Amino acid sequence: MLFRSDDNGTWISHTDGIITNQPGCALTMNYADCTPIFLFDPHHAAIGLGHAGWMGTVRDLPGALVRAMTAEFGSDPAELLAGVGPAIGPCCYEVDEPVISQVRAAFADADSLLLDGQNGRPPAKEGRRYFDLPQANRRNLQHAGVKQVEMAGLCTACRTDLFFSHRAENGKTGRFGTIFILV
Repeated sequence: MLFRSDDNGTWISHTDGIITNQPGCALTMNYADCTPIFLFDPHHAAIGLGHAGWMGTVRDLPGALVRAMTAEFGSDPAELLAGVGPAIGPCCYEVDEPVISQVRAAFADADSLLLDGQNGRPPAKEGRRYFDLPQANRRNLQHAGVKQVEMAGLCTACRTDLFFSHRAENGKTGRFGTIFILV
């Protein structure tokens, strides 16, 4: 979704990606384990903000943001700067079907994203795996042609002292927000 300065203060209830090239237009989203995706085009003065849970990840929300910025602003994916914000990590994000089969359908070498325990965690339960959501989003960005991707490397479920985590707090939690503004 394209935002303009006139849209400041507008609430959109169901969108996972927004872009703008308007200075002063604030893009905001809320998260509680899903992956924040930040894109900056320094050559065309444009930004994009995304929200990628497991479904947005297998449907390639990061790639869709890159394609939207390319179409709308003439962005070159290789010149975009990307950030993958704090999200639930593979240490804590145990998943089962249908997530496992959809990850396998969406990613080459999907088994490197579907882990069987790590960093002292017990092996995944029968029929389950630990999904590396941040790395999957990094791969989506790289597949879309983005060369520079910075990773926050913070797990929201491990760091409930800093972030809200839907999974770690059993759904009884708030949301942490991001504000991304082109100046």
